[in-house]
Amino acid sequence: MSGLHASRRWRDRALVAPAVSVLALLFGGAVAGMLKTSLVPLGADGLSGATLDTWRELLGDPAFVDALVFSLRVTVLATAASAALAVPVAVALRRRGLAIRSLAALPLPVPHLLVAVAAVLWLGAGGLADRLLGGLPVNLVRDDAGVGIVLVYVFRETPFLVLLMLAAMGRGLQERTEAAAVLGASPGQRALWVLWPTIRGPLVVGSIIVGAFVLGAFEVPLAVGPSYPPTLATFAFDATQGSVLAGEGLAAATLLLTSTIAVALAVAAVRFARDAEGA
Repeated sequence: MSGLHASRRWRDRALVAPAVSVLALLFGGAVAGMLKTSLVPLGADGLSGATLDTWRELLGDPAFVDALVFSLRVTVLATAASAALAVPVAVALRRRGLAIRSLAALPLPVPHLLVAVAAVLWLGAGGLADRLLGGLPVNLVRDDAGVGIVLVYVFRETPFLVLLMLAAMGRGLQERTEAAAVLGASPGQRALWVLWPTIRGPLVVGSIIVGAFVLGAFEVPLAVGPSYPPTLATFAFDATQGSVLAGEGLAAATLLLTSTIAVALAVAAVRFARDAEGA
């Protein structure tokens, strides 16, 4: 059995090798380019002109620190809220038909930028909701706390997590739940012992993917977020609008740090998925 398992593992690796190779080439080339730009100023004489001045300037910039803290806060809030909302929605939809599930998945193909623009048109100052209601009690667009950014991501990413969990809630879950009920398990015990082990893997892995995406996303913070503090992506964009020589290096260093965090989250997702499957 061990030999069969090893052969299947090598076969699976061979099947994904072409896609992984292309991804590694494209992503690795981009990372190498960002690293070089952050170390070698434009116009310098090759790698001999490499310096850490850009990194010193970036790490000593209070605006970068604010952007990092703001990005991490928005990422954590958006991911946690999406996961918390996705669980009861998935539980409510698991006994529903295909039509209801399809309606719940409608936000998935909608681009993030389109959702952000709709939020500005409806919820922004002077927007449609403001005119219809004569004013909104809270400001959700351009607010300093980034609530509008979080709400856009919650609306867009919750269906993604719901679909991941629904895919794991097959007929086997219903059978195990009924068996636990026959054995005298309470609804709370069935949720803890049967439901949670089933959805834990897809929920956690999906949440890590959502967090990695939100951390590096650009369009939603630019459309809905405040002018200050920026996110890491908008900070990198703003850096290029000033001095070309210094801005390119700052933007590259910022995006490199963001990519490093995203890759770390991706590795954590893969590791957790393997542990959840018992591999």
